[in-house]
Amino acid sequence: MRSSLPNAMLLVLCYIAFLNVQNEVHAQLAPGGVGYAFPAGGKAGTKIEVKLGGQDWTPDTEFFVDDPRVKLEVLSPPGPVLMHEPPYWFDIKSFANDPALSREVSARFTLPEGMLPGPIRWRVANANGAGNGGIFMVGDTTEIIENESTKTPQELPTLPIAVSGRLKKIEEIDRYKFKSGNSGLVTCDLFARRLGSDFHGVIEIHNQNNQKIAEIYDTEGVDPTLTFAVEKDSDYTISIRDVDYRGFRSSTYRLIVNHGPRILAAIPAAGKRGQKQSIEFIGIGVATGQGKIESIKKEVSFPTDEKLDSFTFKLETPSGTSQAFPILLSNLDEKSGITETLSSPCAVTGRLTDAKKTDSYPFMAKKGELWTISCLAATIGSNLDVTLSVTGPDGKELASKDDSSPSMTDPELFLTIPADGEYKVVISDISGRPKTPASIYRVVIDRSKSGFKLRTLPTASVPIGGTLALAVSITREGGFKEPVTLNFSNLPEGVTVPANLVIAPTAASLNVTLTCAKDAPASAKIAKITGSAKVAEQVITNSTLAPLKGDLAARSPESSLTNGILMATTLKPPFKVKPVVADGGIRVHRGATYLPEIIVERNEGFRGEITLDMAGTQSRHRQGIRGPVLAVGPEVKKLSYPVFLPEWLETARTSRIALVGIAQVPDPKGKIRFVQAAMDGQVTMSIEGAMLKLSHPSEELVATPGASLEINLKLARSNKLNEPVKVELVFPDEIKDLITYSPGVWPANIDTIKMKVDSKQSSKLIGTWVITSRVTTQFEKYPVVSETNLEIEYVSAGETPTQGSPALKK
Repeated sequence: MRSSLPNAMLLVLCYIAFLNVQNEVHAQLAPGGVGYAFPAGGKAGTKIEVKLGGQDWTPDTEFFVDDPRVKLEVLSPPGPVLMHEPPYWFDIKSFANDPALSREVSARFTLPEGMLPGPIRWRVANANGAGNGGIFMVGDTTEIIENESTKTPQELPTLPIAVSGRLKKIEEIDRYKFKSGNSGLVTCDLFARRLGSDFHGVIEIHNQNNQKIAEIYDTEGVDPTLTFAVEKDSDYTISIRDVDYRGFRSSTYRLIVNHGPRILAAIPAAGKRGQKQSIEFIGIGVATGQGKIESIKKEVSFPTDEKLDSFTFKLETPSGTSQAFPILLSNLDEKSGITETLSSPCAVTGRLTDAKKTDSYPFMAKKGELWTISCLAATIGSNLDVTLSVTGPDGKELASKDDSSPSMTDPELFLTIPADGEYKVVISDISGRPKTPASIYRVVIDRSKSGFKLRTLPTASVPIGGTLALAVSITREGGFKEPVTLNFSNLPEGVTVPANLVIAPTAASLNVTLTCAKDAPASAKIAKITGSAKVAEQVITNSTLAPLKGDLAARSPESSLTNGILMATTLKPPFKVKPVVADGGIRVHRGATYLPEIIVERNEGFRGEITLDMAGTQSRHRQGIRGPVLAVGPEVKKLSYPVFLPEWLETARTSRIALVGIAQVPDPKGKIRFVQAAMDGQVTMSIEGAMLKLSHPSEELVATPGASLEINLKLARSNKLNEPVKVELVFPDEIKDLITYSPGVWPANIDTIKMKVDSKQSSKLIGTWVITSRVTTQFEKYPVVSETNLEIEYVSAGETPTQGSPALKK
């Protein structure tokens, strides 16, 4: 994309001309997918410079933070589309879709002193619409960032510590090494899916004798936590990987390593705000510091803040301080271990065992009363999958519930009492998992309170000069039947809603028409929607909440709700892009460049330059297929877009590439904005053999530092190739200044050559190194490339070669 801009006023006049013409919106592309941050978190009271990544970002993308206490500064515009790095999947895995191709910006988070640990949400919007952002974690301990260039385990200077890392490539394993000061327990807590990273983590622990002493696999998608015993003054290595060895630059994680006991559960599972209460903590080593599940009781003072749903507690013991453990906050009297008849309202924490598979709690109720009964297990980290049922005075089941929603296994029942008498709440487990002392639940029994909840979508994109219907749904509770009046605030400039927005007493939702003026600028704001109604002779006001994407391991859907709706006003792309041969499967050579023809259609009055680039979302595993950023002039209606096809592409499947078109247009206020549209269809290719093939014989390449060696190379080429073939060697960055050779041109009519490689005398060369030999020529003025990898081992004088790569971090 070019940075120079035409005269803004001229563009305004031209754009208004075609803005007033009724044109279709050509596959407009708002920022998509779930974003990521690297590093993935930082300590409260500090400034952290990060790379934020996401797909389909334009240079004018704006960034927002839901928490007003946090400052987010963008330090650079989005960079180029970032390709997947090798290695690649082949065979059956190659049919799966890759993670999105992202762009990244440099940014800085400023976190206030005293901010509580937990996630903060950032979001994005541009002239194409409002989109998702990502999650950034706030911590309260020492922070370090993974050194992505090291090939040996990275030293952890102290415990506890938070490590921000990422699995940048397929097959990557990250390793960290620490020395235990004292014997005891160490806990590794991996945040990955909770950050939006779509991988299932594996944690492995090796001792200083390289023996594996502990491991855990995240097979359920909830992020793994591993506790293991360490000996005094011993070295241990932590290995982090995906269960299927996946990796991409968006696969960020946050590893918390703590020396001390680990809390698994608390009884009661919640505390009453503003009170001090005795809590039984169940966990590994909480009483004695030994590697077994045990319990200990401690007095805990609970905060009074009504805005907090939970707070984090660290248990201090002679064997160390535990990792932070979240405890729910409530306004109820929290009880445990009771069997008497319950009175409303009441919250009870109980425990199921292999011998005691159900619990029941009696309560008295009268005909016509409305009751709400809920049971939490997954929300409080329990391994139970509870079901909830209620039996009547006659012993027959009156109602039952398993899951509250497709994404929530904790049940909730709303019950209208049919007759006076004693009822029983029955709790049981259907998980099939073995029970532990931490297999707890929390049941809440209460008379239903009259009220309502409002829900909508987290984003809204309103076309300038157009409208958008935004649905606001209502859930009525406790017999609430009153009308609810909606109020919208902090809308983008030029956006209005109708007056007197009311959800009728019998309606489940209301479609609100957002209207954007024709002369409004392209802009975005975090808007608020509230609803007011009379409840029990008082007017109450509730915020409309929306579920944010990102947390892939949320214990409760409630944890991802926000009261801010990101609204953007959008410009229509004044062009359309499509391939001449749509999904046609043209046969093309691998290792060469394919030139599919692309048609560009412009709306009347638009004569700006269009830029073609790779789309963020692609189908199937790409295996390195790539295309350039290509400028398309005002007069061009058809062009050839060069797609490079690496020589390792499989011939047993079709390969594809999706493109986007991007153009600069002024909004009605004259500000230049970037609009983008997805190409209609994809470029589809059937792959056949390469025109150029480089290989090398199987041989040992061993030398001492300072000595020379020869590399034998063999080349096969198609008779279609008539241009000179250049040959070069590519060495790892760590040793490229210690190696010399002479690149050149492969002689015509010769199949094999020898290349001499000289080296300097340096101990840095010791070890086995993978180098790349590459040949390049041209066919129809575009590159044809072939590569082969080989290993060179440098050994000390008199040392026996191993001819095997050392254990590497990456």
